[in-house]
Amino acid sequence: MYRIYLKQGALQALLPVTPAEIRTRTESRNKAVYILNFGEMNLAKKPGLQEISFTVLLPGRVYSFVQTEGIFHEPEFYLNLFREYKAAGKPVQLIVFRRLADGTQIFCGNMEVLLEDYTVTEKGGEQGDFWVELRWKEYRGAKSIRYDMKTEGGQTALIEQGQARESRTPTGTYTVRKGDCLWAIAKRELGDGTRYREIAEKNGIADPSRIFPGQILKL
Repeated sequence: MYRIYLKQGALQALLPVTPAEIRTRTESRNKAVYILNFGEMNLAKKPGLQEISFTVLLPGRVYSFVQTEGIFHEPEFYLNLFREYKAAGKPVQLIVFRRLADGTQIFCGNMEVLLEDYTVTEKGGEQGDFWVELRWKEYRGAKSIRYDMKTEGGQTALIEQGQARESRTPTGTYTVRKGDCLWAIAKRELGDGTRYREIAEKNGIADPSRIFPGQILKL
């Protein structure tokens, strides 16, 4: 059974019904050029941001298939949440736990995303229920660095300010275990979960959410 969580700050929300399908799209940034006396060439570029889309049911009552963690939230709770995501313009952690019918947990996903747009639908005969089509896009934040000016001997230098985040020295390699995700591995092994992209790039992993038990990662 899949469980999808949305987390922003201290607020974590479990979607009450797992979507029937989750679509992930990675756009190509390759560029085709024509070279005289040679012909057309395709120049490889780094892939674009991933887009994730799915449609979720927000039930107006507790059906047998509804997932709760002790508290049932009315559809209005989630609709307000989506509205706040759009208004705030801040990234949301989209966390996917994947567990098979026999209880085996496979790879999980944890990605920072922005809510691009969503569409709310009410269907006749399903009073109180809402269907919401959501489209998310991977978030890559630009870091803002503050500097102070220091002048010595007529020379001015810019000194970076702020305390660097504590980082651990990589141990060399790591063998993926059941239930692992790159975010958790980066947090545990490197002391910073946001460095999961570094692990993905170092190991040639195109989709950071797809790792498997027994896989050996270079850190």
